[in-house]
Amino acid sequence: MKPIATLTQTVMALVSSLLLTACDPMVSLEGSFWPAWIICILAGLATSMLLMWQFIRLHLAPYLGPPLLIAPSLWALCSFVIWLLFYSH
Repeated sequence: MKPIATLTQTVMALVSSLLLTACDPMVSLEGSFWPAWIICILAGLATSMLLMWQFIRLHLAPYLGPPLLIAPSLWALCSFVIWLLFYSH
């Protein structure tokens, strides 16, 4: 009975992934449609770079931790916050 349950779960996951591919919000930018997540990633990158620059300017960067961990985490945080602010309706 376990292989049937596993097969059913696998089939349901594949079917739902195929049906939900068109649920991505699209943004018209210069006449071409972009997925909203690309815009959020780029805006998150710009925002995180601005925040890191401010942390360095205010001499707070040494207290944050290792930069290879902090910079990508800040980028992800900014991207997720931008997504939540603009596209979570």
